[in-house]
Amino acid sequence: MRIALFGDIHANLEALEAVLEDAREQHCSDYVCLGDVVGYNA
Repeated sequence: MRIALFGDIHANLEALEAVLEDAREQHCSDYVCLGDVVGYNA
């Protein structure tokens, strides 16, 4: 089992999509977001 950990997205959809694509290529079965999903000063 591989787990993808990510955080500090700050509403950067392009970067998030790149991270998720890489996680799929690495055959991750679970995903954990560690926070800071919305933009700065939200």
